[in-house]
Amino acid sequence: MTERIYQIWCGCLRRLRRQSLSLRGVKLGQRCWIQAIEIPRNPWDVALGDEVALDHHVTLLATGARQAAPRIRIGAHTYINRFTMLDASDSITIGQRCMIGPNCYLTDHDHGTRADSEIRLQPLRSSPTQIGDDVWMGAGAIVLKGVSVGDGAVIGAGAVVTHDIPAGTVAMGVPACVVGKRQ
Repeated sequence: MTERIYQIWCGCLRRLRRQSLSLRGVKLGQRCWIQAIEIPRNPWDVALGDEVALDHHVTLLATGARQAAPRIRIGAHTYINRFTMLDASDSITIGQRCMIGPNCYLTDHDHGTRADSEIRLQPLRSSPTQIGDDVWMGAGAIVLKGVSVGDGAVIGAGAVVTHDIPAGTVAMGVPACVVGKRQ
């Protein structure tokens, strides 16, 4: 009986989270499974497809003035594991049926690095980051600005993706290199 009460309680909390996010402007698909996530600002810049699952401590951070299209878009049936962060000032798009491991970081920007000015005073340089459909990213993977990961690709744990990864390939390492194809 105690287990059933706990399940009901957790279900009620998830429904309240979805309602709260929707009221703040997040575009939610149907039957999303959302644990205790963080959207520190610009909730209107987040759009989730149907049956997206976001585990504990996932952070969706969108920065910048309001624009027509959401900066963070996550496709249907995608699962994002614990302690993962999406940091967007331009656009991060994740396709459908993706699995993203714990402690991953995806960004679409970095800071200027000119020597004649402090780094903190330099403008952000941004370029859209795109993850295709049916992509698996292992724990601790990092995807940097302007990168496109093709449909069906696998990114190994701890990889740092600095350039495009073709569809159907397996990439790993720092920086990530293609080491084979899915079989």
